[in-house]
Amino acid sequence: MPSLNQRKAHRPSREERSESHAFDEKSGLAYTEVIVRAAPMRADWVWKTRGSTAEIAMFRSPDRGSSTLLNMAMRKACLNVVNMTAESLIGLDWHVGKLLWQRIVALQIDSLYAWRLFAAAYPDGIHESLKRRYQVIQSPNMVLSDYTKHLRSETFQWITFLSLSHVTCSYSDLINLSKFPNLGALTIGHGVEVSGSTYKGIDDSVIRGWARAAAESGAFSALRVFACRKQLLITRQTFDRLTDFPALALFLVEACSIGPKDRPYACKLGWRYSTGKDLSEVLVGSGIPDASWNSTMHACFQKATDIGLATDTSPLSAKIDTLPRLHFAIGKAPSDAVVDVTGDRSSRCFHRAIPQRIVQSLQQSHIKHPLENVVQNETVSRRVVRPWKKQRVADFMTEFGF
Repeated sequence: MPSLNQRKAHRPSREERSESHAFDEKSGLAYTEVIVRAAPMRADWVWKTRGSTAEIAMFRSPDRGSSTLLNMAMRKACLNVVNMTAESLIGLDWHVGKLLWQRIVALQIDSLYAWRLFAAAYPDGIHESLKRRYQVIQSPNMVLSDYTKHLRSETFQWITFLSLSHVTCSYSDLINLSKFPNLGALTIGHGVEVSGSTYKGIDDSVIRGWARAAAESGAFSALRVFACRKQLLITRQTFDRLTDFPALALFLVEACSIGPKDRPYACKLGWRYSTGKDLSEVLVGSGIPDASWNSTMHACFQKATDIGLATDTSPLSAKIDTLPRLHFAIGKAPSDAVVDVTGDRSSRCFHRAIPQRIVQSLQQSHIKHPLENVVQNETVSRRVVRPWKKQRVADFMTEFGF
């Protein structure tokens, strides 16, 4: 008798394969050629669940007697959740959709694919598991772009929080994050490196590329929180780049090359410093009991929303806060490690105190006029130094106003 760990090999049916007999003229041997139609490849982590649809077949109504029509319909829908599309939920009232989603969550077959369908169909749903989802890829085996293409939403059906840690990404994949329309929070954690770079960590060239995309094409229109953890190449020059981000309201750093001495420099560019105590008050005010990194990102995003409503007047600004949130973490390090928010030593938070348009206008007003704009016929008086035999060094310096 085979054990439970042994799986029976799948033999394709006649509909899935076709056989043909052929003859090899060179060897003189006859052989049978079998062509099997394989299913299209898809990312397994998008469909991965903790439960199994095999358990649904054994499901029975909790009430006595025969199963109701509602339970029969629910069971049939759960069995075909992998084949469900956005068109399947059109016209389905939220009252019924809520019961179906609760059944899917109870059976633990709520994959990322299913969550995206329900989040897009019911953006105003009040179910907690539908408003906020957290998923971690501990051992990534694909490039960054293969993950982010499943997290994007061109029509802003949800907001994505992306956290990276202990991964190596190409420079092009990092720059292409600027084409992530619904990216609301970005965390560059410990161990994130650029392939082919001699530096350890994210350097200024990546931040500069993001800032260029934000200034030229309006990228990162929904990015409100940017966090860096243990990135030694992040210095105070980063504040110059962050000015171009249109919606960025909160910059969180931990164990980076930004210290108390950089506060005046950040203040000149419109960034106000907040202590770890202020960040702890944000967590308490948001009703979040723990101080995990996942909870901190959601609390910071809520705080950034309040700041953004005061500094950003775009129509998208008011819509972002109502969208479902997907926090997706890539990396082997636990992304929910406890964050030090009780003191001023580890975590430092900077929030935007001056809107982006005002900072840019101030920077443009300090640009020096080119020499071509100077009136050509303007007379400028010049000091003439006349030689004198008995002139001393002090008298010579006096001629120049010293």
